[in-house]
Amino acid sequence: MFSIIVPSYNRKDEIPLLLESLTHQTVYNFEVIIVDDYSIQPVEVKELYPFPVNVIRNARNLGAAESRNVGAKNAKNQWLLFLDDDDRFLPQKCELLANTINKNNAINFIYHPAECVMVNEGFSYITKPYENVIDITLDNILKANKVGGMPMIAITKELFNKVGGLSTDLLSLEDYDFILKVISDESFIPTYISLPLTKCTFHTKRNSVSTNISNTEKAIDMIKVKYVKTEEQQKNFAFNQLYILSYPYIMNLSRQAAKYYWEMFKQSHSLKYVVIAIITLISPKLAINMKRFV
Repeated sequence: MFSIIVPSYNRKDEIPLLLESLTHQTVYNFEVIIVDDYSIQPVEVKELYPFPVNVIRNARNLGAAESRNVGAKNAKNQWLLFLDDDDRFLPQKCELLANTINKNNAINFIYHPAECVMVNEGFSYITKPYENVIDITLDNILKANKVGGMPMIAITKELFNKVGGLSTDLLSLEDYDFILKVISDESFIPTYISLPLTKCTFHTKRNSVSTNISNTEKAIDMIKVKYVKTEEQQKNFAFNQLYILSYPYIMNLSRQAAKYYWEMFKQSHSLKYVVIAIITLISPKLAINMKRFV
């Protein structure tokens, strides 16, 4: 029923741990497709698992977005799931997704919360997507991505192909662009599961989180051209882009994130953002820890 697509680049030691975690699924109604994005040391899977594992090695480095597209092209099953090599599915995820699909064959998209683990800070929090699918409108998602990233969704291969997969002309925000693209399609029929079925890990001050935001700024400009058409959409996205731009700074524990929170206050007039800005100036680590409560 499912094809689980895992892009991997120079992290081959994560793959055995990921595959072992999938042996704890309550049903084995899936295949795993690992797309090795031309790693220096190729990914090899020598052990046998109670589900098929297909390793595809790109002939050159293509990036995570195109690697996911490669995985989708080689998927044998109707539904696509996406998993980063350091994230984990809860054991009952594939069973619950299958039960949901069997109850409503018309749907082509499922989303759910995630448990986000802040590794360095030693706590986790649960994301809060829109619970009512009627709230998933372009206007709302331009204001905030309250659907989630690739590890928090399931999508039919048919719909994935119809929208053209993930955009490869973006070097940042590919997940967000994909969600905007999918919800804009007239055949989009979503449903929501309230359980956090994926555990995602986040590391502050990690090398992969760069404060060189030029690619993010270019992606924001491209998203504006693609999706922002009305005055309301312009207002919503102007607010959201501040949050997007603050992310690499707060994840690097930089006080520069405070200027974006201050601008968010000026646009929203919500005192919450004044408080976050002040706390960020005092201690970015303390601001990160506020995610426990908000």
